[in-house]
Amino acid sequence: MSSLFSRRDFFGLSFGAAFASAFSRRSAFALSAGSAKEFPLTTFSSDQDSVRFYTKAVSEPVKILQISDSHLFIDDERGEKYRQYSERMAKAYNHTRHFATGAATNPQDALQDIADRAKNENYDALALTGDIVSFPSAAGVDYVKDALSKVDAPFYYVCGNHDWHFEGMEGTERELRDEWIEKRLKPLYPDGVNPLAYSVKIKGVKLLMIDDSIYEILPEQLDFLKKELSDNLPALLFMHIPLYAPGRRVAFGVGHPDWNAAHDGNFEIERRIRWPEKGHNAVTYAFRDEVLNSPNLMGVFTGHIHHRSLDILNGKPSSVTNAANDGSTLKIEVLPYPEKE
Repeated sequence: MSSLFSRRDFFGLSFGAAFASAFSRRSAFALSAGSAKEFPLTTFSSDQDSVRFYTKAVSEPVKILQISDSHLFIDDERGEKYRQYSERMAKAYNHTRHFATGAATNPQDALQDIADRAKNENYDALALTGDIVSFPSAAGVDYVKDALSKVDAPFYYVCGNHDWHFEGMEGTERELRDEWIEKRLKPLYPDGVNPLAYSVKIKGVKLLMIDDSIYEILPEQLDFLKKELSDNLPALLFMHIPLYAPGRRVAFGVGHPDWNAAHDGNFEIERRIRWPEKGHNAVTYAFRDEVLNSPNLMGVFTGHIHHRSLDILNGKPSSVTNAANDGSTLKIEVLPYPEKE
């Protein structure tokens, strides 16, 4: 896929870790000109807390709010027998500073603040991209549902590595993810979907929600992606862990060549199984390639890192949003391409 610079000021294809502070000007570029599989002209621009796609593939605006890494630590009697597994993360993000005011806050109040702001913004959907809770807390799940119920828009959730992880509990990551999605997280998903991969269509735009919270992609998730993109409809991908980008650290882990046991520095403190000696399976690399080479997949939106960043991979934006535990969000708009500029 080739990229075509627009007339607007554009100052780099990879904005690096300092994106949030450095990105004071606006950038834009074309995503789809000259691709082998034709897709209507689409451009992209971004500011510190918003992203906009302008495309001839839609006839009306779509407005989405991304919320990631709120890290709620709320618990109640339902979590008592699991305290030995939740103790560290229950203390991890108890006190934060509001991103806009600098005032003392906490993840619960920050999520309420997000909901209060969002309820008057006419969003078509909220996209929750993982680590909404710091461990699989029933009280935390209840809090999320209650807080977001005041927003007149559906929310679509995909879990992060902390959402399902009780630290030190026996079992493989796949087993524990399946277990705690079923036991705790299921109320956050739409009825009847597969929590590991599902899609919704909003005004002709597909939101693809794919769980990469174990850093690996399963064959059925790759098959899902291919099938969902085969109709050439405009699509946005939401996951928790970012795609690998050259120069990024191993936490940008989906397809990172150094994701392996030798580079896993946190397995002891997180009390989990170490990453595999040989690194990723072939499916994970194939998934990343499919994302980057599908013209109608306009962009990728993730969390996990807690700091805003943007990489341009094969002409496609791969965005990480700030952690919501201080009230931060990312507004994503898909807008009809202007007939005149």
